[in-house]
Amino acid sequence: MLKELHVRNLAVLAGASVELGPGLNTLTGETGAGKSIVVDSLALLAGARASSDLIRTGAETLTVSGVFSPAGEGWRDLLESAGLESEEAAEEGESSGAAELLVRRQISRGGRNRVYVNDQPATAGLLQELAPFLLHIHGQREELGLVQPDLQRRWLDRVGGEAGAKLRRRVADRYQAYRTLAARLESLTGDQRLRQERLDLLRFQASELGSAEIRPGEDDELRTERDQMRHREAIVEALAGAKKDLLEDDGAATDRLARSRRRLEAVVEWEGEAQAWVEELEELRIRAEELAATLRRRLDGLQSDPQRLDEVEARLGLLARLARKYGLDAAGLVERLAEIQSELTQLESDADDLEGLKANVETALDAYRKAADELSTRRKAWGRTLAGAMAAELQDLGLAQARLEVSLECRRREGSPLEIAGVPVDFSAHGYDQVVLLFAPNPGEEPQPLAKIASGGELSRLSLALQLVASGTASKAVATAGAEPTLVFDEVDTGIGGAEASALGRKLQRLAGDRQILCVTHLAQVASFGDQHFQVGKRVEKGRTLTEVRRLAAQERLEETARMLAGDRVTETSRSHARELLEGARREGAAVPVS
Repeated sequence: MLKELHVRNLAVLAGASVELGPGLNTLTGETGAGKSIVVDSLALLAGARASSDLIRTGAETLTVSGVFSPAGEGWRDLLESAGLESEEAAEEGESSGAAELLVRRQISRGGRNRVYVNDQPATAGLLQELAPFLLHIHGQREELGLVQPDLQRRWLDRVGGEAGAKLRRRVADRYQAYRTLAARLESLTGDQRLRQERLDLLRFQASELGSAEIRPGEDDELRTERDQMRHREAIVEALAGAKKDLLEDDGAATDRLARSRRRLEAVVEWEGEAQAWVEELEELRIRAEELAATLRRRLDGLQSDPQRLDEVEARLGLLARLARKYGLDAAGLVERLAEIQSELTQLESDADDLEGLKANVETALDAYRKAADELSTRRKAWGRTLAGAMAAELQDLGLAQARLEVSLECRRREGSPLEIAGVPVDFSAHGYDQVVLLFAPNPGEEPQPLAKIASGGELSRLSLALQLVASGTASKAVATAGAEPTLVFDEVDTGIGGAEASALGRKLQRLAGDRQILCVTHLAQVASFGDQHFQVGKRVEKGRTLTEVRRLAAQERLEETARMLAGDRVTETSRSHARELLEGARREGAAVPVS
């Protein structure tokens, strides 16, 4: 969820701060007012390429900031791998463990582009990785991503629900098992010279590390011992002096404690707490004597041994050389030796049982093929389910005559060990299917891949329909596990009106039931369904055009809806119509205030 958006010096937008709410947030304004600027600011927060041309005339720096409640948990791993910290939200009213992510970008005229995540320097590449946990922008073709094959496959697989997810995990596990065995076989049957070189290297390293007989933590222990021997004189002087102060010199601590104890014993009869003090002093005296004995024993063990110092220095030199060579400390060297010995055992045992390894590879490939065949069969059924559900959703989105189909194809790959219908095909942890969504906008046309035929507006509506299908099927628990990122629809209503526009508004309202949506629209029928309504306005001040974004109160919303219906001249008739729209949206379930 996007909680706050702050923009400064972006195009004609001098400055704006917007607090978005849950559910459906609609953004309206006159043509040319700058509605697309808000979408541009969100694209920058998602890692889009920045240009100094976006900076407002007369300004030196453009700044965009967003406060998010990210979806899921994977974003934390991205921050950790980038060396950044996440901040747990501690504001009153938020659930325990809720987290906020502050993303900020600064673009200067000098070409400097700075990125901050939780006020820590980051990169635009990290923003691109974080974007799926923050927001999805649906509008322009380059931002939508629906034409990407991997995304099309994921949309189809969501129809399979939890059962499909289990099957996909089984396919992935069997693929990994096959790849592990195949890599071993390739190592064994590949270039024999390289294999022998590998064996020689491993045997040498095993001998080198094994003969060193390294113990975990040994390097730290030796450095401590070396420092003690190097500073023996200072240590002896300190221990001997402390022992004398405690026990041997005139006025030693033990004597003073004993004298104090005797003084207090003399007044025990009259001072109620004196007995407790006597016992405490006696305990201190005994502990001082014990400490003095400990110091004496340590002194006896601090004999000068130049030979031992030479041995420690030599051992540390050996460990330092091995540490530089392998890039590991003593504990890491021990672990590396175990890995080397394991690899050696595997290579040597594989060589002794080449035929057995080949059989295991074939068995693993066959197990993968069976799981992938089952997945492909299920995908065909999911494709029919998806196409049918999409037809029902598109009916109300101005695409009643359009048709979506799902095609499963195989990509030929020469030399592949997996053959389907006698053809060697490419395959992966996702199976061997290449999922292609085909689209025919008009009757009688042959369906073609989305990337070739669908317009930007059609892609937005297709994406909306896909979102609705996913949220309305049995796979909802899978599709919306955890929080969902904010969905941004940029003029998804292009090319529709009337009843179709009202249907679109209802669908957006339904989709916003369990997530946040920001919809840029020019239709009053769509805007009326928003839980929050924002207006982008334009004004001229001191000869300069300025754009502002503000949240509308109830009466202001009524006026804006009426303007969208009637144009520049708002009448009582248009206000009455606007009031009917808002009340109708409220009856559909939206909390829409109507004045």
